[in-house]
Parts: sequence; C-alpha cells; structure tokens
Amino acid sequence: MKSSLSLFLACSASSFVATGNAGAQGANDCSVATPISGNGTFSVTTVGATDSPQQSNSCVPAHNDVWFRWTAGHTGAALFQTCGGTTADSVIAAYAGSVCPASGSQMACVDDTCGLQSSISFPVTAGNDYMLQLGSWNPLETWTGTFTLGPGTGGCPTPSIGPDIIIGDLTGVLNAPAGGGLDAFAVGVGACNVGDTVVNWWANTNLHPVVGYNLYRYKVVDGAARFEQIGLSWLKHGFGAATESLCCACQNPNNSQLLGVGCSDTYSADLNGTQAPLGPRWQIDASTGVFAYPPANPGWSGTTARRCEVSLSDLEPTGGTTRFFCEGQYVTQDDVTADNHDNNESYREIAVTGGVSNYDFTLVGSTARMLSAIQAWPILQTGVTLTDVHVPGDGRFLVGSRTTSLGGGLFHYEYAVHNMNSDRNGGTFSVPIPAGVLVTNIGFHDVTHRNGDGPGNVSIDGTDWTATLAGGSLTWSTQTEAQNVRANAIRWGTTYNFRFDADAGPVSGNVDLGLWKSGAPASAAAAADVPAGGSGQSYCHGDGSGAPCPCGNNSPPSIDAGCLNSLGAGGALSAIGSPSISADTLVLQGTSMPDSSALYFQGTARIAGGAGAAFGDGLRCAGGTTVRLGTKTNVGGASSYPAGGDLPISVRGNDAAGDVRTYQVWYRNAAAFCTTDTFNLTNGWEVIWQN
Repeated sequence: MKSSLSLFLACSASSFVATGNAGAQGANDCSVATPISGNGTFSVTTVGATDSPQQSNSCVPAHNDVWFRWTAGHTGAALFQTCGGTTADSVIAAYAGSVCPASGSQMACVDDTCGLQSSISFPVTAGNDYMLQLGSWNPLETWTGTFTLGPGTGGCPTPSIGPDIIIGDLTGVLNAPAGGGLDAFAVGVGACNVGDTVVNWWANTNLHPVVGYNLYRYKVVDGAARFEQIGLSWLKHGFGAATESLCCACQNPNNSQLLGVGCSDTYSADLNGTQAPLGPRWQIDASTGVFAYPPANPGWSGTTARRCEVSLSDLEPTGGTTRFFCEGQYVTQDDVTADNHDNNESYREIAVTGGVSNYDFTLVGSTARMLSAIQAWPILQTGVTLTDVHVPGDGRFLVGSRTTSLGGGLFHYEYAVHNMNSDRNGGTFSVPIPAGVLVTNIGFHDVTHRNGDGPGNVSIDGTDWTATLAGGSLTWSTQTEAQNVRANAIRWGTTYNFRFDADAGPVSGNVDLGLWKSGAPASAAAAADVPAGGSGQSYCHGDGSGAPCPCGNNSPPSIDAGCLNSLGAGGALSAIGSPSISADTLVLQGTSMPDSSALYFQGTARIAGGAGAAFGDGLRCAGGTTVRLGTKTNVGGASSYPAGGDLPISVRGNDAAGDVRTYQVWYRNAAAFCTTDTFNLTNGWEVIWQN
C-alpha cells in the first residue's frame, strides 16, 4: 500500500484541449468528456489537467484526471487498461451512464494491476455509454500515453507478478433434480493463470486450488430492489491442470500438477457437480489460502447435497424485475502469497425457468471476469454505492447500499455486505440513526450452509441476526466466536443483507462492519447511504413537565401534545420526511385540534429553554425570529404544511444547512373553557436542517 503524500497541486484550469500528439484526447471536465466508441487503442494526455470534483466516486483519488464517454461496441465483459501504454502510476475507473458520475455509479476502479499501471474488467451492453476516468496516483504527475478497450473474454492482460488465478469463464450447467424443498445445480468453471509464474495444482495435498460458486437474486420488492445471495456450493478440490488457452497463450509447463503461465483449465459442470469429493467451506482460510487436506467428509444423501443448493421458495422464473446471477471463486495459497487474490471472483447471468416443484438453470450472456456478483448491482440499478473494504492483514469486503423513496416522506435503506476472502468474517453491522428518525420494517437476509458445512461436521448456525436500535445506531449482530464457533457470521464467499425504512432521506456517510474474530482493527468503516438528521423531535409538552398550562389544563404525560383544548385533547405536532436542503421532503402534521383555522409557524429558538410560556389556552414554544409558513383549515382535527402548491418548508423559512429551527401550530379554539383568548397551541417541534 502506498503511503500518503502531503502534496497539493494548485491549478486554476477547469478544462483543456490536448496538444502535442495529434491523436491525444481527454477532457478535464467530465461534462464535456471526449466521445469515443468501439474497441481499440486510444491516445490520452493528462498534461494541464486538474483534479475533478468527482474524486469521492473513485477507489483512490485519480489526480490530474481526464474523462472519456465511451459507447460500447459489444455486449459482455470489457477490458480497459493502461498496461503497456504508459510508465506512469495510473489510476482508472469506469462508470455507468453518459453524464458526470453520481455516487454509486462506479462499476470498476483500480490503482495498480500490471506494475504501476492499471487494468479493469466490467460488463457492458452494446450501444450503451460509459464514463471512463484516467489520472495518476501521484498528485504531481501528469502523463501522455495510450489506453486500450476491448472484449474481456479472450483478452489477455499484462501478466501480474507471481501466480494469479482468475475465472475466465463460467460455462455449462448441470441441473439436479429437486428434492426436500430444495433445488440445485453445478456450473463449469474455466480457470486462467494471468500471472508470470506457474500456479501450484498438486493433487492430494493442500497446495492446489479450491473452487466454489454461488447464486444471487436481484428482485424488486415493494418498489425497492434487493441483491441477495440465495445459494452456495461446496468446494471442488483441484487435482490436475490442463494446457488450454482460454484467456492467454498457454506456456506449457509439461507438468499436470502446475497451471502454466497464460494457461487455463476447465472443470466441467458434471465434474464440479460430482458430490462425493466435494469439501466444505469452513475449513478454508481464504485470507491465506491454507486449508486442511483431506477435507472433512460428513455423510450426505439426495440429489441436491453439496451442489449449489437453493430453497424452492427463493426461486421463480426469470422475468420482469427478477434476475439471477452465478458467481464463481477460486482460492489457493500461492495466489494469496503473491497478493493476487482480490480478482478471483467472476460472475455470469443465469436464467431460471420451470415451476414450483423444479427449476432449470441456463447461463446467458458473457462472463464478467474478475468481478464479484455484487458488482452487477450498480449496473442493474442506478444510485447504488459500492465500497471496497480491505482489512489489514486479512481480506476484502464489498459493501453496497441503495436508498429508495417510498413516497410520503418514507425511504427504504438496503445494504449488502459481501465477504470475498476475509477470515475474520463479519459479526456486526451498524448504521447511524440520528435522533428523531423513525425506523420501521427492520429486516435481515443471509444464506444457508447445509450438509454439515461447519466445525465438527455441524452446519453453520442459521439464526438470524438480532437488530438493536440504541445509542444513535441501528446494529445487527450475531453471536461472538467465544459464544459459538458456528455462529452465523458473514463468512468468505457469502453476502448478507440489512434493510429498514426511515422517515429521513439519505446523505453520504459511513456504516460500520464489526469483525467476528478478535484482532485489530475491531471494525472497518464503509461509505454508504445513511439517514440524514431526523424529521426532528418533540418538546415543550403541555403535561406539566415545563411551564404550567394556563388553567391547569394539562394533557396526559406520554402523548407529547400541547395543553388540553375544548375537545379535551391536546393539539399535537409531528413531522415526517427529510429536513434536507437539497431534497426537502419535510412535512409538519398537526392533529387533535378543533376544525378551525391553524397557523403553522417557524422560530429560531426554544422559548424558556424548551419549557415554554403561557399564551392563550396553551404554551408558546417556538420563539426567536419567527416566520409564518401558512394557515390551514383543520379537517377531522388535522392539517399539514406544506400541502397542495405550498412552498417547501426550507424555502418558505429561508433555511440553510446546519440551521436549528423550531415549529408550532397556533389554532383557534372558539369555546372559552379556559381563558378568554379562544386560541391554543400544539407542542413544539425542533429540526436540524441537513445539506
């Protein structure tokens, strides 16, 4: 890992026209990105460029970066690289769409791949546009060179240093008969060595690779999409390597116990689906590639066991907003030792057909090489934030998040945590919840380990994680390792989901992933959507807790309302929606009032520190500089602001991010049961406005 530099580059240019090489291209401003199309080699220069504002979207800052808008000429995987095109320490990234990328649109990003140069693979669709970003890791470096674009399948990147095994293709499917409420399949996997050193493939030792595969479902539920893992297989242990050339030209090592440089080896679906020799996952330390051999071999029976098993209730025919994806992954020791193990997953779409009691699986499209299945989520749905999390001395997680507006001031928050190769596993997951935010519909989803895949040949515990809302966070957790060695931790090669609804819109923030096995660090942060400061909080209640009501007309404690009115009820003010200046959905709601006129107003302070002061038949709570928001007529004792064509509260109140504002409703109360003033007020409501 590179050390940070305390270096800054000052330059006032916002865009430039490349000079020198007549074919040089690139725009410093992504809004006028240089258009290119098709595959081939393209010239680029970053001379004169500055840092784009979109740096937060990149895996690492791409300094002095330039932009291209590329129209893909093929469907499948695309290979984008600067390998051989420059000697600079390049950083590259690709984003879905044809405009400046928003948070969550990143498809792939990398710093170093082939030496200090870069190579990424990502899935594309012919005719669609993608934004390409090229820059440098060093803020003082600019460069002129070339980059290449081409199909990922069959493309041979510049060799990595050391052994480097990737999945070049997922091919062929073995459909197993369903039984016992489960269906299953096996898939063929083609491995490629894209390193400059042979990969060990020694049979009957632990110096060979293991390979497994997973099933994911993308589905829209109640207007919000979910990307969930619904199946996983046991592991095929390698026993011999072929000399195919799936990815690169094979340099035959003349030894079947080695996968040669550039060589590939394919295990068919029938071979990967042969149940007896498959081993469990729990014995593999994916962060080191070390495992026990021979593997544990508990008893099994049935046509689905050890294959990629999935509950029939989790399946339905592909169509509409439901799609499925198969992901394969290799693990082996020498690949990890060479630090080439973060590109060992590839995925491919898989179609599901059939009925309730039995389904068939068929691979479709092309394999997206060196990409985890979760990286399909931002392609399927815009607005997904996907963050790489590298645990020092351990492994890699990918954390995805996406927020969906449900209308009426409610938002659905969806998270997915993928453990690629961490041995410390995930044991807690926390989302910050500001005071006043109402959280409902809390949910959790995991994937089931079966057939004795766990210590002592007892499967990993499938108990759902417990959710706790306390201390400003919503935290899900499983048992600790000390409590249960088979606890339902997020183990390597699995993805768990966390979700809830909230009455506050999203802002960029951090979620916390707590690691299950002890060590340092104890947790890791990941950039994600989180709820903005809540819809606010109630204060100044007419229950005697503050200033006394004018004639002893106190409302009952615990209802958070104002002093009693002539109906024998306390007028109550609450709010829903997001107090966000950029996306204001805040709505003030008044209830339990007479059917009369009601003035909604804003203040800049709490009166008497929140205790309030007697005013009419109630308490005045909102003070300081006041603004009349609008007058409404209560119907059934209720009204709200804004409604109809009203201005948003932040506009009407001239509010800015960081402002603390107080609100109250002043309403007519014609019956003079208390004072002669014939008006009353609700409780107060306080809001902190966010960006």
